[in-house]
Amino acid sequence: MTQDKAFVVMQVGEKDSIERRRADDIYNYIVTPALTEFGITPYRADLDPSPGGITAKMLSELINSRLIIADLTGRNPNVFYELGIVHAFAKPLISVAEAVTDLPFDTKDERVIELGMWGEAGLTYVQGEQAKQSLRESLKIVLAEGYTPPSPLRDLAANRSIDELAPENPVAAELAQMRATLDELRHRVMPRPSIPQNVREDLKVLRETVERNLDALEEWELDALWNERTSANQDQWATEMREKWSPPAEPVSSDPWATPPSPGTNPFVDEPPF
Repeated sequence: MTQDKAFVVMQVGEKDSIERRRADDIYNYIVTPALTEFGITPYRADLDPSPGGITAKMLSELINSRLIIADLTGRNPNVFYELGIVHAFAKPLISVAEAVTDLPFDTKDERVIELGMWGEAGLTYVQGEQAKQSLRESLKIVLAEGYTPPSPLRDLAANRSIDELAPENPVAAELAQMRATLDELRHRVMPRPSIPQNVREDLKVLRETVERNLDALEEWELDALWNERTSANQDQWATEMREKWSPPAEPVSSDPWATPPSPGTNPFVDEPPF
Protein backbone atom coordinates (compact mmCIF):
# COMPACT_ATOMS: atom_id res chain seq x y z
CA MET A 1 0.00 0.00 0.00
CA THR A 2 1.16 3.51 -0.83
CA GLN A 3 1.18 4.97 2.68
CA ASP A 4 1.93 8.56 1.66
CA LYS A 5 -0.59 9.15 -1.11
CA ALA A 6 -4.16 10.49 -1.19
CA PHE A 7 -6.28 9.89 -4.29
CA VAL A 8 -8.34 12.98 -5.10
CA VAL A 9 -11.62 12.31 -6.90
CA MET A 10 -13.33 15.30 -8.49
CA GLN A 11 -15.07 16.58 -11.59
CA VAL A 12 -12.21 17.91 -13.70
CA GLY A 13 -13.94 19.04 -16.89
CA GLU A 14 -12.41 20.01 -20.20
CA LYS A 15 -9.27 22.11 -20.48
CA ASP A 16 -9.91 25.83 -19.89
CA SER A 17 -13.46 25.13 -18.73
CA ILE A 18 -14.99 26.56 -15.54
CA GLU A 19 -15.02 23.05 -14.06
CA ARG A 20 -11.27 22.68 -14.69
CA ARG A 21 -10.49 26.08 -13.12
CA ARG A 22 -12.58 25.18 -10.07
CA ALA A 23 -10.94 21.73 -9.77
CA ASP A 24 -7.45 23.22 -10.03
CA ASP A 25 -8.18 25.90 -7.43
CA ILE A 26 -9.53 23.43 -4.87
CA TYR A 27 -6.76 20.92 -5.60
CA ASN A 28 -3.91 23.44 -5.51
CA TYR A 29 -5.01 25.81 -2.75
CA ILE A 30 -7.05 23.66 -0.35
CA VAL A 31 -6.36 19.93 -0.76
CA THR A 32 -2.63 19.98 -1.52
CA PRO A 33 -1.58 22.36 1.30
CA ALA A 34 -3.62 20.45 3.90
CA LEU A 35 -2.27 17.06 2.82
CA THR A 36 1.31 18.32 2.71
CA GLU A 37 1.09 19.28 6.39
CA PHE A 38 0.50 15.59 7.17
CA GLY A 39 3.21 14.30 4.85
CA ILE A 40 0.66 13.01 2.33
CA THR A 41 1.13 13.45 -1.42
CA PRO A 42 -2.02 14.27 -3.41
CA TYR A 43 -2.74 12.34 -6.60
CA ARG A 44 -5.19 13.30 -9.36
CA ALA A 45 -5.55 10.85 -12.23
CA ASP A 46 -5.69 13.45 -15.00
CA LEU A 47 -2.35 14.89 -13.85
CA ASP A 48 -0.56 11.52 -14.02
CA PRO A 49 1.82 11.47 -17.01
CA SER A 50 2.44 7.72 -16.76
CA PRO A 51 1.83 5.79 -20.02
CA GLY A 52 -0.52 2.84 -20.19
CA GLY A 53 -4.22 2.17 -19.71
CA ILE A 54 -5.94 4.99 -17.87
CA THR A 55 -8.65 2.88 -16.21
CA ALA A 56 -6.27 0.21 -14.90
CA LYS A 57 -3.85 2.84 -13.60
CA MET A 58 -6.68 4.79 -11.99
CA LEU A 59 -8.12 1.74 -10.23
CA SER A 60 -4.69 0.69 -8.98
CA GLU A 61 -3.97 4.11 -7.54
CA LEU A 62 -7.45 4.36 -6.04
CA ILE A 63 -7.28 1.03 -4.25
CA ASN A 64 -3.67 1.39 -3.09
CA SER A 65 -3.82 4.97 -1.83
CA ARG A 66 -3.91 5.52 1.89
CA LEU A 67 -7.04 7.67 1.73
CA ILE A 68 -9.42 9.25 -0.74
CA ILE A 69 -10.69 12.81 -0.93
CA ALA A 70 -13.85 13.04 -3.03
CA ASP A 71 -15.36 16.30 -4.28
CA LEU A 72 -19.01 15.43 -4.88
CA THR A 73 -19.94 18.75 -6.45
CA GLY A 74 -21.54 18.46 -9.88
CA ARG A 75 -22.93 14.92 -9.51
CA ASN A 76 -20.34 13.67 -11.98
CA PRO A 77 -20.93 9.95 -12.90
CA ASN A 78 -17.21 9.13 -12.80
CA VAL A 79 -16.90 10.60 -9.32
CA PHE A 80 -19.77 8.51 -7.98
CA TYR A 81 -18.45 5.40 -9.73
CA GLU A 82 -15.13 5.86 -7.96
CA LEU A 83 -16.98 6.60 -4.72
CA GLY A 84 -18.67 3.20 -5.02
CA ILE A 85 -15.27 1.52 -5.34
CA VAL A 86 -14.09 3.37 -2.25
CA HIS A 87 -17.08 2.06 -0.27
CA ALA A 88 -16.59 -1.47 -1.61
CA PHE A 89 -12.97 -1.56 -0.43
CA ALA A 90 -13.74 0.31 2.82
CA LYS A 91 -11.08 2.95 2.14
CA PRO A 92 -10.67 5.99 4.42
CA LEU A 93 -12.70 8.76 2.80
CA ILE A 94 -13.13 12.51 3.20
CA SER A 95 -15.93 14.05 1.14
CA VAL A 96 -16.17 17.72 0.16
CA ALA A 97 -18.78 19.67 -1.81
CA GLU A 98 -19.92 23.20 -2.44
CA ALA A 99 -23.12 22.57 -0.48
CA VAL A 100 -24.63 19.50 1.15
CA THR A 101 -28.09 20.44 -0.08
CA ASP A 102 -26.98 19.88 -3.68
CA LEU A 103 -26.01 16.24 -3.11
CA PRO A 104 -28.20 13.32 -4.28
CA PHE A 105 -30.20 11.48 -1.62
CA ASP A 106 -27.95 8.42 -1.47
CA THR A 107 -25.00 10.52 -0.32
CA LYS A 108 -26.88 12.49 2.32
CA ASP A 109 -25.36 10.31 5.04
CA GLU A 110 -21.82 11.22 4.00
CA ARG A 111 -19.95 13.58 6.29
CA VAL A 112 -19.18 16.39 3.87
CA ILE A 113 -16.95 19.42 4.22
CA GLU A 114 -18.80 22.35 2.69
CA LEU A 115 -16.50 24.51 0.59
CA GLY A 116 -18.97 27.24 -0.26
CA MET A 117 -20.08 28.33 -3.71
CA TRP A 118 -17.31 28.83 -6.25
CA GLY A 119 -17.89 31.90 -8.42
CA GLU A 120 -16.16 33.37 -11.42
CA ALA A 121 -13.53 34.82 -9.11
CA GLY A 122 -13.08 31.49 -7.37
CA LEU A 123 -13.34 30.89 -3.63
CA THR A 124 -12.76 33.75 -1.26
CA TYR A 125 -9.79 33.74 1.08
CA VAL A 126 -12.08 33.09 4.05
CA GLN A 127 -13.76 30.16 2.27
CA GLY A 128 -10.39 28.65 1.42
CA GLU A 129 -9.02 28.96 4.95
CA GLN A 130 -12.19 27.51 6.50
CA ALA A 131 -12.12 24.60 4.06
CA LYS A 132 -8.46 23.87 4.80
CA GLN A 133 -9.10 23.90 8.55
CA SER A 134 -12.04 21.53 8.19
CA LEU A 135 -9.91 19.26 6.01
CA ARG A 136 -7.11 19.26 8.59
CA GLU A 137 -9.55 18.16 11.31
CA SER A 138 -10.84 15.32 9.14
CA LEU A 139 -7.29 14.22 8.27
CA LYS A 140 -6.46 13.94 11.97
CA ILE A 141 -9.32 11.48 12.32
CA VAL A 142 -8.79 9.25 9.27
CA LEU A 143 -4.99 9.12 9.71
CA ALA A 144 -5.18 8.20 13.40
CA GLU A 145 -3.91 4.76 14.38
CA GLY A 146 -6.73 2.25 14.65
CA TYR A 147 -9.19 4.22 12.53
CA THR A 148 -11.75 1.99 10.82
CA PRO A 149 -13.46 3.63 7.84
CA PRO A 150 -17.23 3.16 7.58
CA SER A 151 -18.48 1.13 4.61
CA PRO A 152 -22.19 0.69 3.83
CA LEU A 153 -21.43 -2.36 1.69
CA ARG A 154 -19.27 -4.01 4.33
CA ASP A 155 -21.84 -3.32 7.05
CA LEU A 156 -24.57 -4.88 4.92
CA ALA A 157 -22.49 -7.94 4.09
CA ALA A 158 -21.54 -8.44 7.74
CA ASN A 159 -25.20 -8.89 8.66
CA ARG A 160 -26.26 -11.10 5.76
CA SER A 161 -25.04 -14.45 4.52
CA ILE A 162 -23.73 -15.02 1.02
CA ASP A 163 -26.86 -16.98 0.17
CA GLU A 164 -29.02 -14.02 1.21
CA LEU A 165 -26.96 -11.61 -0.85
CA ALA A 166 -27.19 -13.83 -3.94
CA PRO A 167 -29.91 -16.49 -3.38
CA GLU A 168 -30.12 -17.50 -7.04
CA ASN A 169 -26.50 -16.96 -7.94
CA PRO A 170 -24.97 -20.20 -9.28
CA VAL A 171 -21.60 -19.29 -7.78
CA ALA A 172 -23.00 -18.75 -4.27
CA ALA A 173 -21.88 -22.24 -3.22
CA GLU A 174 -18.37 -21.56 -4.51
CA LEU A 175 -18.28 -18.27 -2.61
CA ALA A 176 -19.38 -20.05 0.54
CA GLN A 177 -16.64 -22.64 0.04
CA MET A 178 -14.08 -19.88 -0.45
CA ARG A 179 -15.21 -18.26 2.78
CA ALA A 180 -14.95 -21.58 4.64
CA THR A 181 -11.45 -22.09 3.23
CA LEU A 182 -10.39 -18.60 4.29
CA ASP A 183 -11.76 -19.22 7.78
CA GLU A 184 -9.76 -22.44 8.00
CA LEU A 185 -6.58 -20.72 6.84
CA ARG A 186 -7.16 -17.90 9.30
CA HIS A 187 -7.51 -20.45 12.09
CA ARG A 188 -4.31 -22.21 11.08
CA VAL A 189 -2.21 -19.06 10.99
CA MET A 190 -3.58 -17.63 14.23
CA PRO A 191 -0.75 -17.10 16.69
CA ARG A 192 -0.50 -19.88 19.23
CA PRO A 193 0.11 -19.16 22.89
CA SER A 194 3.82 -19.29 23.60
CA ILE A 195 5.38 -21.03 26.59
CA PRO A 196 7.67 -18.76 28.66
CA GLN A 197 11.35 -19.61 28.47
CA ASN A 198 11.61 -20.44 32.18
CA VAL A 199 8.71 -22.90 31.93
CA ARG A 200 10.35 -24.58 28.91
CA GLU A 201 13.55 -24.97 30.92
CA ASP A 202 11.63 -26.50 33.84
CA LEU A 203 9.98 -29.04 31.53
CA LYS A 204 13.31 -29.88 29.92
CA VAL A 205 14.96 -30.59 33.29
CA LEU A 206 12.04 -32.74 34.45
CA ARG A 207 11.98 -34.77 31.25
CA GLU A 208 15.72 -35.35 31.32
CA THR A 209 15.42 -36.58 34.91
CA VAL A 210 12.69 -39.03 33.91
CA GLU A 211 14.73 -40.31 30.96
CA ARG A 212 17.83 -40.90 33.11
CA ASN A 213 15.82 -42.91 35.64
CA LEU A 214 13.49 -44.60 33.18
CA ASP A 215 14.49 -48.15 34.17
CA ALA A 216 13.69 -47.45 37.79
CA LEU A 217 10.06 -46.47 37.08
CA GLU A 218 7.09 -48.72 37.59
CA GLU A 219 4.54 -49.18 34.83
CA TRP A 220 1.87 -47.23 36.69
CA GLU A 221 4.28 -44.31 36.97
CA LEU A 222 4.65 -44.23 33.19
CA ASP A 223 0.88 -44.23 32.79
CA ALA A 224 0.74 -41.14 34.98
CA LEU A 225 2.80 -39.12 32.48
CA TRP A 226 -0.29 -38.26 30.42
CA ASN A 227 -4.05 -37.94 30.71
CA GLU A 228 -6.98 -36.44 28.81
CA ARG A 229 -5.82 -32.89 29.63
CA THR A 230 -2.16 -33.13 28.64
CA SER A 231 -0.94 -31.63 25.37
CA ALA A 232 -0.26 -33.60 22.19
CA ASN A 233 3.44 -32.87 22.66
CA GLN A 234 3.39 -34.35 26.16
CA ASP A 235 1.43 -37.38 24.98
CA GLN A 236 3.95 -38.05 22.21
CA TRP A 237 6.88 -37.78 24.61
CA ALA A 238 5.19 -40.07 27.14
CA THR A 239 4.55 -42.62 24.37
CA GLU A 240 8.23 -42.54 23.42
CA MET A 241 9.18 -43.12 27.06
CA ARG A 242 6.80 -46.08 27.24
CA GLU A 243 8.40 -47.62 24.16
CA LYS A 244 11.90 -47.24 25.64
CA TRP A 245 10.90 -48.60 29.02
CA SER A 246 11.33 -52.27 29.89
CA PRO A 247 10.13 -53.99 33.07
CA PRO A 248 12.85 -54.19 35.72
CA ALA A 249 14.52 -57.61 36.02
CA GLU A 250 13.69 -59.73 39.03
CA PRO A 251 16.40 -59.26 41.71
CA VAL A 252 18.73 -62.23 42.38
CA SER A 253 18.43 -63.26 46.03
CA SER A 254 21.49 -64.20 48.11
CA ASP A 255 19.31 -66.15 50.56
CA PRO A 256 19.94 -69.89 50.05
CA TRP A 257 16.50 -70.60 51.48
CA ALA A 258 14.80 -68.33 48.99
CA THR A 259 14.88 -71.02 46.25
CA PRO A 260 13.45 -74.43 47.14
CA PRO A 261 15.88 -77.37 46.56
CA SER A 262 15.51 -79.54 43.53
CA PRO A 263 14.11 -83.01 44.12
CA GLY A 264 16.82 -85.61 45.03
CA THR A 265 19.34 -83.09 46.24
CA ASN A 266 20.64 -82.69 49.75
CA PRO A 267 20.44 -79.03 50.77
CA PHE A 268 22.68 -79.75 53.76
CA VAL A 269 25.60 -81.32 51.86
CA ASP A 270 27.89 -78.43 52.72
CA GLU A 271 26.95 -78.44 56.39
CA PRO A 272 29.76 -79.57 58.77
CA PRO A 273 29.10 -82.80 60.79
CA PHE A 274 27.93 -82.49 64.35
